[in-house]
Amino acid sequence: MMMTTTTRDATVVDTYAKLEPAALSWHIDESPSATTVELSGEIDETADFAGLRRRLRGPVVFVLAGVRRVNSCGVREWIEFVRGLDSVTFVACSTAFVAQLNTIYNFRGPAKVRSFFAPYRCTRCGREEEKLLLVATHFPGRSRKPPEFGCDRCSAPMELDDVPVRYLSFLDG
Repeated sequence: MMMTTTTRDATVVDTYAKLEPAALSWHIDESPSATTVELSGEIDETADFAGLRRRLRGPVVFVLAGVRRVNSCGVREWIEFVRGLDSVTFVACSTAFVAQLNTIYNFRGPAKVRSFFAPYRCTRCGREEEKLLLVATHFPGRSRKPPEFGCDRCSAPMELDDVPVRYLSFLDG
């Protein structure tokens, strides 16, 4: 079954990475139903979540598409930060963030993952893209079969550019 969803061309992502500063930054959008926090940059030893934590009330939705890297010190800071939060949702998790979800046992904390980017590669022309996958739509029930996509350049099938059982293992957590 072919599905259409949001994509990020790998060359565009690389270009943004070169233009944006590495320091972690956030944008907060407060509404009566939830606080949405969009993170950008790197989660590393310079990440200080104290100011952000003070501003969070009620359900929190983290938009994580802009997280480009998480190092070991950043893992520690993140785990301490999310540990104290109650109702948390992660959306648009970057591939760097997914790598940590798959590697570090308690990196997710109490959060539910609603969507994430996955690396895809065309079987014919080699084009690489990151596809935004919606957990409820693309993985109903306990399904862990990666969705199929057609290449925008040559229309050939695209495949998940990782070992599916490994890349999607965080969905079982």
